[in-house]
Amino acid sequence: MKLLKYKKFTGLHIVCKKCGRHIEVSQTPYKGCVHPLERQKYKAVLKANGGRKTRDLTSLDYDDAIKEMLAFKEELSNPFKFITTEPKVANKPELLTDCVMMYSDWLENIDVPKHQQVTRTNGYVKSTVRYVLNFTDFLKTSKVNLNTFKIYDLTDEIVGKYYEYLEPLCKSASTHNHNIKALKNFNSYLIDKKGYMIPNYFKDINQQYENANPISVNDGDFIKLLDAISDVDSVHTYSTGERKNMYRPYTRDAIELVAFTGMRIEETMILKYSDIVLDGDGKIHHLIGTDLKFDRAHNWNNSKEPKKVMIPYTKELEVLLIRLNYKENLGLDKYLIAGDLKIKRKTIADQLSDSFSFYKKKAGISSNITLKHLRKTFLTKLHTKTGFVESMGYQRSAKVTLGNYIDKAEVVKKVNEMGFSFFGD
Repeated sequence: MKLLKYKKFTGLHIVCKKCGRHIEVSQTPYKGCVHPLERQKYKAVLKANGGRKTRDLTSLDYDDAIKEMLAFKEELSNPFKFITTEPKVANKPELLTDCVMMYSDWLENIDVPKHQQVTRTNGYVKSTVRYVLNFTDFLKTSKVNLNTFKIYDLTDEIVGKYYEYLEPLCKSASTHNHNIKALKNFNSYLIDKKGYMIPNYFKDINQQYENANPISVNDGDFIKLLDAISDVDSVHTYSTGERKNMYRPYTRDAIELVAFTGMRIEETMILKYSDIVLDGDGKIHHLIGTDLKFDRAHNWNNSKEPKKVMIPYTKELEVLLIRLNYKENLGLDKYLIAGDLKIKRKTIADQLSDSFSFYKKKAGISSNITLKHLRKTFLTKLHTKTGFVESMGYQRSAKVTLGNYIDKAEVVKKVNEMGFSFFGD
């Protein structure tokens, strides 16, 4: 793999802007990075004021990059020092590939003033950039020379052909819409944030209709799945030959906790013994969960109290908490699941999703369900048995809950069981 010129210099690195890896340490593909030279940039990583400061350098020449990094170091030592009284000229590259890289930097808050920065997850940034790069991949397949293709060369005809190109590739309307939304936002960024005088060709694209049609997990299937969870025959062999043990001592407890609380997987994994609330008689009244999705979207700077969800008591939840020794740990700042292990909550959540799929297959369950469907199941049961689902705070609005989480077939079944009649008695 061809790299930018590199000699060891304190603070200077070469980073791949496609996968984010530092790649100067090897002339061969490093940790899976095989991306081309045009995706590489020099990057300054310096220590200042007790913290770590980084900046992607504009120069692709080694000597110029060193000078640029030293200027950055000087700037950090005196951030209020003005080198020149001339106004700084905004960076407005014309090549489409350069604009994409500039957008990627903006999403990561590189060189964005503090008051304009928005906290975004790594996963969001990578997926958004990937969707935009899907468009550049399309241009490549259309024999477009990306070394000369400018943002001003974009036309309605090209966008129309890309729309047709996407349709057979996207397995769902959601995936199709994610691709289009990413390009709309990319175009809006260039126009609104950077001042490019270009049309937003993606703005008027009609997104495909997404039919949520939620399904829930059948009671019998759920019990079969739980019975299948053990350390016997628990190794899955991937198509690559890699073997992975899908069993953990906490697997069944964690899956039950997802089912009996109705929280999202990652939200369930951060529940602690201190989240258990007792009533006046010392019995479990409810648990306090945190709506991470809402907070990431509306409370990204932690300026407000996190949005809490009151998780109702059920007999099944109590049995599980007894098994987790809640009485001995009540009030402790300790996770309910794998609280004694030093492991990231996101890692446990990912493990759990894989384990659910493995044991579903092992149990001989053919329905197209995943671990995420346990939340839909809980909310459907809460809706049909109490009618309070809209007021419980599991979603930001009743419309979202009823449209995306309630299994309509189960609602019909419950109505039939209640003996609903047009004329009543």
